[in-house]
Amino acid sequence: MKLNLSTWCKSAVVIATLCAAAPSFAQERTTEGMWMTEYNNMVENGLYALSAKNYDVAYEKLHTAAEWGSKEAQFYLAQIYLNGWGREPDYKQGWLWLNVALEQRSQEWRDAERQISRALPEDFIKAMQPFVEQHIATYGADAKDLRCVKRTKIGSNIKEIMCEKRTY
Repeated sequence: MKLNLSTWCKSAVVIATLCAAAPSFAQERTTEGMWMTEYNNMVENGLYALSAKNYDVAYEKLHTAAEWGSKEAQFYLAQIYLNGWGREPDYKQGWLWLNVALEQRSQEWRDAERQISRALPEDFIKAMQPFVEQHIATYGADAKDLRCVKRTKIGSNIKEIMCEKRTY
């Protein structure tokens, strides 16, 4: 097979591009060594199972992703515990996961937290505070290497704190 100069140049450009991009592919891993696609898919599959009311699969996927640090997974895992979706309600676990998730702040999540805290006895919330702090120390943004930044919500002046998994 004979390559003309134009074909050879195009091939060289493609190869050079792939080689230059290789280090960025390597940076798609978390500090735990997992690929970001694995991290994101675990959350998405958990939310899909939750919306399909497949609570056992949703619990499994969201619990794993919550332990990895996903704020979205932590929030919806809290909802599973608090609402008793597919299991007996567990207000202690629900409250713990909700408070870890609230390192990421959105209006929807703040509204949910206000509603839940009004429904729970004040002495329960006070008694849970040391456990909340321990749960945050174990599964919070700092412990799970998340970057949380303030962002303005699109179309408004409302600031939200969004947390994302760091990649290296």
